[in-house]
Amino acid sequence: MEALDIIRIVGGVVLFAAAFAIAARRVKYLVDLVRVAQPMPDRVKGSVWQTIWWEVKHVLGQQKLLKWTVPGVLHAFIFYAFIVHQTLTLEAMIEVFDPDGHIPFFGPDRWWSDLLGFAQDFVALLVLVAIVGFAFIRLAQAPQRRGRQSRFSGSNLDQGWYTLYFEFFLVYSVLILRGARVEEGTLPYSEGAAFVSSWFGTQLAGLSTDTIHVVAVVALLVHIGVFGGFLVFTLYSKHLHVLSIVPQVAFSRTPKALGKLEAEKIDVENMGEDDILGVGQIEQFGFKRFLDFYSCTECGRCQSQCPAWNTAKPLSPKLLIMDLRDHLWEAGPYLLDGGRDAHSDVDVLGMMLVGDEPGQDDAVIDFDVLWSCTTCGACVEECPVDIEHVDHIVDLRRYKAQMESSFPAEAGAMLRNIENSGDPWGAGASKRLEWAQGLEIPVLGQDVESLADVDYLFWVGCAMAFEDRSKKTTVSTAQLLKAAGVSFAVLGEGEACTGDPARRLGMEYLFQMMAEMNVETFKEAGADLGEPGRPGTKIITACPHCLNTLKNEYPDFGAHFEVIHHSEILAQLIVDGKLSPQRTGVAGQRITYHDPCYLGRHNEIYEQPRSLLSSVGDVETVEMERSRNHGFCCGAGGAKFFMEEVGERVNLNRVDEAIATLRGDGPPAPEDRQDVLAVACPFCKNMLDDGANDRVSDGTLAEGQMAVLDVSQVLAQTFLPDEGGALSDSEDPEYEPAE
Repeated sequence: MEALDIIRIVGGVVLFAAAFAIAARRVKYLVDLVRVAQPMPDRVKGSVWQTIWWEVKHVLGQQKLLKWTVPGVLHAFIFYAFIVHQTLTLEAMIEVFDPDGHIPFFGPDRWWSDLLGFAQDFVALLVLVAIVGFAFIRLAQAPQRRGRQSRFSGSNLDQGWYTLYFEFFLVYSVLILRGARVEEGTLPYSEGAAFVSSWFGTQLAGLSTDTIHVVAVVALLVHIGVFGGFLVFTLYSKHLHVLSIVPQVAFSRTPKALGKLEAEKIDVENMGEDDILGVGQIEQFGFKRFLDFYSCTECGRCQSQCPAWNTAKPLSPKLLIMDLRDHLWEAGPYLLDGGRDAHSDVDVLGMMLVGDEPGQDDAVIDFDVLWSCTTCGACVEECPVDIEHVDHIVDLRRYKAQMESSFPAEAGAMLRNIENSGDPWGAGASKRLEWAQGLEIPVLGQDVESLADVDYLFWVGCAMAFEDRSKKTTVSTAQLLKAAGVSFAVLGEGEACTGDPARRLGMEYLFQMMAEMNVETFKEAGADLGEPGRPGTKIITACPHCLNTLKNEYPDFGAHFEVIHHSEILAQLIVDGKLSPQRTGVAGQRITYHDPCYLGRHNEIYEQPRSLLSSVGDVETVEMERSRNHGFCCGAGGAKFFMEEVGERVNLNRVDEAIATLRGDGPPAPEDRQDVLAVACPFCKNMLDDGANDRVSDGTLAEGQMAVLDVSQVLAQTFLPDEGGALSDSEDPEYEPAE
């Protein structure tokens, strides 16, 4: 055996053994750490075939990554190369012991070998293209130049560059190795198939045989060293998602982690002193949350779409996950070595997960970070690795709100009102039917004995029963339903808050109390509660928050309803010919539509509101740049409607976009034309109307130039013969702003 052979075998074995040993130790640590987290039984149920199909779409199909075309395609290049190039790793293992060896069944005498050789070389080129592309993206998005506007702001930038270096040297070293084998005549693929390797071989032509042997051994050992270093680096860096993505997707909420919030039933009467509500320590998170920490790539897609971050708030979904992950890395060794009881004097274990006031140094997450979230779901929608940011935030809120009573003080009034009066405004049941005066609306218990006697329950909701601007939506919706001959009734004084704002604030026990109370009300009203797979009573609502709660969360309390947004049924009534235009629209009027987060992203209802607007003749509908699943929040979700907002207001950011969209590039609208910002949510309507009024006050918008109207109000202008013109709520002489 020659010295070169000894160097090749010993060097290769040592490098592979060292890399795999370190990697195995790290993998064991990561698996042990996940076991510290809380079990999540619901995540291990379901169809195996459905899970496999989801893996195929999300992992093999790169479905979410490709939503951003350029970086998605570049990532796909590297991903598919990663799969194909595992054959190169296998070849390298074989070559350590046999420099002329090849993968079994892929020798030079097999016709299909050339297919593999071509694929190996072709994807190597794709990797080089992707490296250049990602380098340009990182330079263009450099936080040093773009500040908070960069989606990489706050990310570990060096790790991203290290990854590109590793990928380059991994490909470059193996191409030199293959080029040397071409010259040696030992590459098991034809020169035409392994076309890139053949080119590298031509660059080595003219070297002596001994020199080529040396080049081959050095290239092999360098390739193994880079491979081993990359493997270890991956397990200790943000690129851990390479290995965590399969279980991450397998245990994710499908089709996405929006709509319903997860929670265990709370039995207050049987709670012990050690029972915990929410998450106050890192190990109290469920195991899927730990997989989220492992899987974050710090790509910043979530951050780029976050309404809080885009209005200079301290919350970045990316940085929140990173901070929790870094805290887990610091606390992990102690949690695996006896836990908190054995290390009570360790500072990192004594840190609060969330501070009780802004700027608290001994907290992992700042108070303002936690309470800036609107739960709009833009982060979850954008995340390519299925991280469930909203669930993390609500888990933390539940602990702060229920265990420590630590939340923004102004939200306390809303919670007390729900508990004492059954609505966030504290108006009380006696005022729930004031909107219906003079409209002859069928009321359960007065005009209708049971819900079995009507086709639909019209669930009004608190905002649309008590808030003056929202009452207009309720009236127009009810009038349109009556005009179409729809059989419906309302609960009237029997209706109460669904509990949505309490749940999003983190006051889970209050939500569950309201849910159980409402389900009992439904039973008494003769509602068909349905069962899994068979929806019961049909419910119409114009509030996306009520829709989301009744449709997605009340099944946990035994109520399986068919919940329909008012835009859906109104659109169907037009299709069925039960509603038709009674007058023409305002000629030349422009309308743009704002997608409510809980209607769009959380429940995938995008087309019906737009179809209503399209059915209004003589008007022009225009889309805002941020629309549909990329729509921008109004700022009201996550119970933020009932909290103070500091700094740039989210609703003003959105209103400014609407104003710019409606103005377009053409001449200013004539003074006698009023354009419309259409909405399909009472909270969006109030927030955006407030924003429009602020822009009138500062002179950005002329008085009466833009009205903020619900889609039902826009429809009523032309589909109801007695409906008046489109005035903004602030121009209505009876308008009184909500306190």
